[in-house]
Amino acid sequence: MHNPVINKTISKLFKPKEVLLSEKFYRFLKKIKIVVFVPPEYIETVASEMSKAGAGRIGNYEMCSFRTVGTGTFIPGKYARPFSGIKKTLSQVSEMKLEMECDPGAVNKVTDALLKSHPYEETAYEIYDFRKREKKETGIIINLRAEMSLAGLIKRINKGLDPEVKDLRFKFRKIAIVHAAADETILNSAKFTNCECVLSISNKNHKLFKIH
Repeated sequence: MHNPVINKTISKLFKPKEVLLSEKFYRFLKKIKIVVFVPPEYIETVASEMSKAGAGRIGNYEMCSFRTVGTGTFIPGKYARPFSGIKKTLSQVSEMKLEMECDPGAVNKVTDALLKSHPYEETAYEIYDFRKREKKETGIIINLRAEMSLAGLIKRINKGLDPEVKDLRFKFRKIAIVHAAADETILNSAKFTNCECVLSISNKNHKLFKIH
């Protein structure tokens, strides 16, 4: 980590012998993965419409997808209107599994595009949450050899500390230190990486957040 403010803070707060391990801290952003099973002859249509709605964008690339070939089975019911197959008879058809990712804000539009472009009466699809790490680090994680209390940390900070944690007996061993506002993304990323608290540092005041 080459942020001089963070490096200076760490050198003031912790002695080298107290630190077991240090590592870069990154934001882990929430993403959505949509998986749908499509007849081979419709795969390009469905993928294209999902892409237009916001799916399959990774960095500078568009139409990113993963496709695998498999076999789907189904028995159409009495009132079904199957795209293929015979009612009340087990059918086996060739299908392609299409996987595309999107941002959470686009999931409704992408799902609409998927359902409108898919030929089946009942579309088989799945939506998953997953995370992706940002390319640039946001801070640093300090793993201490022994637990430190909030009271002990306050004594070492020269500048003001505004702790969200009111219990001075609160102890931690793994802390993320960031030179940024501790927004929801940072706090969730700290929890995801098993940090016990986040120290957000600024030129005037520092803030400490306990990870629940």
